[in-house]
Amino acid sequence: MKEFENIKKDFPIFTREVNSKKLTYLDSGATAQKPQSVIDAMNDVYTNKNANVHRGTYVLSAETTNLYEDVRIKCKNFLNAYHSDEIIFTKGATEGFNFLANSIAKKYLKPGDEILLTEIEHHANIIPWQMVAKQYQLEIKYIAIDEDFSIDMEDLKRKISNKTKIVSITGESNLSGLLPNIKLIRELVKETCDAIFILDGAQLVPHRKVDVQDLGIDFIVFSGHKLLGPTGIGVVWGKLDLLNELEPVSGGGDMIEEVYFDRATWAPVPHKFEAGTPPYVEAIGLGAAIDYLENITMEKVSNHSDQLRKYGQEIFSDIDKVNVIHTNEEFAGCTFSMHVDNIHATDVSLMLDTYGVAVRAGHHCVQPFHRKLGIDATFRATAYIYNDKNDLDVFKDALVSSIEMLG
Repeated sequence: MKEFENIKKDFPIFTREVNSKKLTYLDSGATAQKPQSVIDAMNDVYTNKNANVHRGTYVLSAETTNLYEDVRIKCKNFLNAYHSDEIIFTKGATEGFNFLANSIAKKYLKPGDEILLTEIEHHANIIPWQMVAKQYQLEIKYIAIDEDFSIDMEDLKRKISNKTKIVSITGESNLSGLLPNIKLIRELVKETCDAIFILDGAQLVPHRKVDVQDLGIDFIVFSGHKLLGPTGIGVVWGKLDLLNELEPVSGGGDMIEEVYFDRATWAPVPHKFEAGTPPYVEAIGLGAAIDYLENITMEKVSNHSDQLRKYGQEIFSDIDKVNVIHTNEEFAGCTFSMHVDNIHATDVSLMLDTYGVAVRAGHHCVQPFHRKLGIDATFRATAYIYNDKNDLDVFKDALVSSIEMLG
């Protein structure tokens, strides 16, 4: 992990202290910190180039438009997409799922059709489907998660049928770090039906090299702020033939070709899905974040995550009273959700903060699975490229001390 030893210097936030302690940030599952290069890229737009994109006939608008559209190419290369026009900018992963659920349901689904999710999905990949299921009389089925916090493949096989029209699953769990075998699941689905396959990449894309062509999926959704980029920007990638068939769910400026008093025609993909002024500064920040990660290489990013995960498994396994929700799969994300016997997760996280350790407490938008486990809440530590073994040691020591004080 030598190349990561001095990486904190690229992130201004790590110069500050919290409660007179050096900041130990372990909440990247909720949002990642931003390198100076991302901050500088956005500041440069606001300071030197700011102008609304598209159709501007002056220098500032042309410069900003070029920077904005160039991010589509960066995303296309980052995902190994077929074409940059397949990159749709949203304000985040949640908006991406709402767009897909509404647009796909309107175009393709009919009463009685089935949507297949897993029990460990984020609410952003549950609620939009629940809403369209109610509207279009669809049925949602959930693939079970087994006692090792992995997907029950036999249950998957039982629940796939010719009624299955949508399969939408996490690429990396924000609760357990589960990394499903997407290619295997995709093949199992294809043996039975021709469902549209959607991947929640919110946790996966920041930590692993994603090749959408190799995975054989139809759509992937992710957000910029977990990828070292700013808030307010996300991406939906989809196959161009599917995007061409879908109708927009938001209307307004910039997504039109022609407008009359009684009708309108839509702009080509991708712009027909991007109504109004886009988050162009945020998109440019996302582009800078992709540049930063590409400079490291995603192979090194994932290797770093794997090494930290193994170290975390070693040092967290013997803490008295601590129960870790973590998959036993060989490869998983560096995410550790925990609960302590007879102590509420929020109390633990508040105590950890007194040591300068930032973790998140709650159900992490995976409330149904918490209910299945009979747990009200967990506290979660998620490591990223700017974390090291020392951060996990600090967290462990603070956790042991917190339990002693609270217990």
